Amino acid sequence: MDTPARRKLVESFLHRCVAYANASIERRQQRGDDEAEIARWVAYRDFTEHAVREVASGDLDSWLEDAED
Repeated sequence: MDTPARRKLVESFLHRCVAYANASIERRQQRGDDEAEIARWVAYRDFTEHAVREVASGDLDSWLEDAED
């Protein structure tokens, strides 16, 4: 698999993580869960969104290359 294909795969996975986090945050808010726990999910979601942007831009392409390259 070449680097652009790997980038798209990782980007797709991270988008799913963001969607999961958003749904989890919403469920937790509706249940009235502890605000500290919700804040941890928000931090995770925000970090993951940042990672998506870095992966999509190609900034992390060196992480996606084979060790032998």
